[in-house]
Amino acid sequence: MIACILSFTMQAEKKAKVIKISVQPQEAAIYVDNNLIGYGYGEFSRPPKKNQVAIIRVECNEYTTANSKFYGGDERNSLSFHLMQDGFYRGSAASGLVNKYITITLDPRYYTQEENGKINTEAAWKLIHQILLNYFPEIETTDFHGGYLQTPWKYKTFNMSEKQLRNRVTVRDITTPDRVAFQIKISSEVAGSMAARHGEFEEVDRLPKELEPMVEELQTRIGKASSI
Repeated sequence: MIACILSFTMQAEKKAKVIKISVQPQEAAIYVDNNLIGYGYGEFSRPPKKNQVAIIRVECNEYTTANSKFYGGDERNSLSFHLMQDGFYRGSAASGLVNKYITITLDPRYYTQEENGKINTEAAWKLIHQILLNYFPEIETTDFHGGYLQTPWKYKTFNMSEKQLRNRVTVRDITTPDRVAFQIKISSEVAGSMAARHGEFEEVDRLPKELEPMVEELQTRIGKASSI
């Protein structure tokens, strides 16, 4: 009986030739030496030599990627990873209104028609300035007579994320004899930390959550969104 127990103990301590990996969330992709071995669970062969290494990468959309190394001399027979949700996705929201012009037909309260027939939209411009200055520190460019306004880029970083988001708002007056209207574009771009240093941003259909009220204000306070 004692011999059997000793035999079982020695077998349990023996290094397994196949290493098991489990991951949360279960849809996470597991790569070993750049080869996909599964989603949520995978197995790979232990490196044959003590100092030989297997490179492990676990990634999932909206979660921070995990990178690790496993040496042949490692005593473990299994590994587990619990990915942290990327702070970029916690601090931003999907939006179908960014990076395109939204046409706003102005409320008659915010413009007047002069005796010569010219439309004066000064009241609408003042209200837009008030709205934007609640979300941006300044207005970078404003040309009332040319019918153009633009904020500077506003940058935002996120906890537990290497991503950086930047946003700005552009407004242009497209008034015609048939319609008094502005077009508003909320630009949204993202970059990883290294790319951001070089200004290499690309458009993204997400917006910082704190700018969501601004979108609603721009669509409803000066008029009505008539087309997108």
